[in-house]
Amino acid sequence: MTNTLPTAVSSPPFDDSKHDKGHLETLHAYKAMLDASIDCINILTPDGRVVNMNQSGCSALGVDPHSGFGMEWLLLLPEEIRKAGKKALQKARSGENAQFLGKSISEWGETTFWDNLLTPVLDEQGTVESILCVSRNVTQQCSAETKLRHLSEFDELTNIPNRRHFQSYLKKALRIAKATDQSVTLLHADLDHFKLLNDTRGSYFGDHVLKVVAKRLIKKLSGLGYVARLSSDEFAIIIPQTISTEEITQVAQNIISTVAKPINHNGQSVRLSMSIGTATWPYSVDNSDMLTKAANVALSDIKQNGCGGVLQYHSQLMKSVTRIAEQLELAQYAIDHHKIEPYYQPKVRLGDGQLVGLEALLRFTTSTGELAFPGAICAAFENRALVEKIGEQMRTRVFKDIQAWTEKGLKLVPVSLNASPGEFMWDDYAEKCLAQIKHYGIDPRLIEIEITEHMIVGHGAEFVIRAIKELRAQGISIALDDFGTGYSTLSNIKDYSVDVIKVDRSFVSSLHQGREGKAIIKALLLLANCLGMDVVAEGVEEQEQCDTLIDEGYVIGQGFLFSPAVSMTQIEKLLESEMTSE
Repeated sequence: MTNTLPTAVSSPPFDDSKHDKGHLETLHAYKAMLDASIDCINILTPDGRVVNMNQSGCSALGVDPHSGFGMEWLLLLPEEIRKAGKKALQKARSGENAQFLGKSISEWGETTFWDNLLTPVLDEQGTVESILCVSRNVTQQCSAETKLRHLSEFDELTNIPNRRHFQSYLKKALRIAKATDQSVTLLHADLDHFKLLNDTRGSYFGDHVLKVVAKRLIKKLSGLGYVARLSSDEFAIIIPQTISTEEITQVAQNIISTVAKPINHNGQSVRLSMSIGTATWPYSVDNSDMLTKAANVALSDIKQNGCGGVLQYHSQLMKSVTRIAEQLELAQYAIDHHKIEPYYQPKVRLGDGQLVGLEALLRFTTSTGELAFPGAICAAFENRALVEKIGEQMRTRVFKDIQAWTEKGLKLVPVSLNASPGEFMWDDYAEKCLAQIKHYGIDPRLIEIEITEHMIVGHGAEFVIRAIKELRAQGISIALDDFGTGYSTLSNIKDYSVDVIKVDRSFVSSLHQGREGKAIIKALLLLANCLGMDVVAEGVEEQEQCDTLIDEGYVIGQGFLFSPAVSMTQIEKLLESEMTSE
């Protein structure tokens, strides 16, 4: 049996013949007391030889209590901890207390951990005369600490390293790579549509899938890389040696193929795809934080542009992400500081230019006081939380303007507002809109909501269609904006519950192409008339376009030829002038 705890007291070898009877009795009593202790107690000479040892110490270190001692204490310790024992012995020899963790291994292979405390014993002159080494069994404590460490660094479900362990391992891998002139590649992997699987099949099925995926990753990357679970269905893979770009892609593709194999559980089967973003130090980035961010950026790009596949990080991706972050921050500023405001573009009767309606277009003021357009925050329209707040503030401003015009007795015209797809995803757009209209005492017939084609055929179309029906039932008209540029065709427009078709500006601008351009314009008008829908021509910028539209039978239009979008104050003056001109 070997021990790893230092317990030492230094004094010269003990010899009974040099002590009187009283001294012997005292020593035997002292020895009996030490033998009764469950701690291992050793008395060492300053140079580290064993003078005496209690029964517990003899048992732990495998020493015959009748050996007479005198052996080197360090040689009784396991080889791997002798360095720590030697350091502690030197410190005690200099007159300071020393402590270190050691262990003993039984002949059956059982390991016991000891907390070793070395205390110097001084003579009257202050010289170290011996060293007392007391070793306490801390195996249970060490076991508990090991379990706690495992729980804090390993995922409970899959039993693979978690995010905490991953971050530590990545930093270590980078340190080694820098010292050995190697590279480190990080693969950030995510299961596609896992939330949907969890929601439809249940969390037990989802947990089983995660366990299987973790096992497959470990097996596939055995000897090649490190695998950790970062969160729910996200995994990180670290490859700590230099491999080529082609090899990285091949490794990622192999992982995707492995994960894609059927997973069975309780009679149910599922096949999953996986998206992987990769980044390599030092070729992509220069530190661990950036390496993680770069791989995540690559993964996010895959997710945004269609799940599944592998994408290696390049600097242009970060520029895109930075731009998106800036747009989201700008949008949040506009929301928080109520800087969103409508500018209104007139809709006019083409024949005489009389005002017949307004389209409210979003504008906002930046922190520097500049007027900005929706393009500056286009990323916000993909964020449900932000787009809902933007839409709500926009409606509030428009309804307040209409309320103010009403109180001033101005002649009102219908006002249209653009609705973004994300606003419908909570399935309460109609209710919120109608509640605001009622709050401001506005006639619903003065409001028109503009939607685009893909909103009624794409993701979440059922929410949009339900909202449209509810709004129309209350007297609000629905306009189909940018018609002809989306997913629909002339043949299925009859299925849309809309009141107005807005002919896209691209068709108006094509009028100069002659017969072909006119043919499209004519067909759109004929279709709308057959279905009993009104038509508005957008983007009218030249008098020649206006004249052609009139010749083809168009009545309503909007565009820079008549007016750009202007502020509420300017529209108010326009409404006043309309009254005086009657």
